[in-house]
Amino acid sequence: MKSGKVSVTITENMVQDFEQIFGKQGTQSPVFPMIFYRYIEVPWEAPSPPVLRKQHGTCTKQLMIGKTYQCQVILEAEKQRRNHVFYTQCLYVYDEHGEECVRCVSQLVTSSPLQKKK
Repeated sequence: MKSGKVSVTITENMVQDFEQIFGKQGTQSPVFPMIFYRYIEVPWEAPSPPVLRKQHGTCTKQLMIGKTYQCQVILEAEKQRRNHVFYTQCLYVYDEHGEECVRCVSQLVTSSPLQKKK
């Protein structure tokens, strides 16, 4: 499953909000784009709140304040083990040429399968 693509323009306020939580950054953190989730409607939901197991980001191009990027979330993997379901959810950020700038990967675990939203 995947979300639709959403345009997000990075503002100075977004960077300041991030730095208020994580401190002043010498360079942009590869997980900075995780704040883009607030603008993206994913087409799935968990019957019970998922637990974040791991998270990492890979930055291939530096993101810039004032630039607009296309963002999309894709649910890439699902594994069932005993009473838990493990998911890999990826946030992709593309520049104006459609080239990938950032990939943020979240590994989630739930007690029941995710469901498509109605």
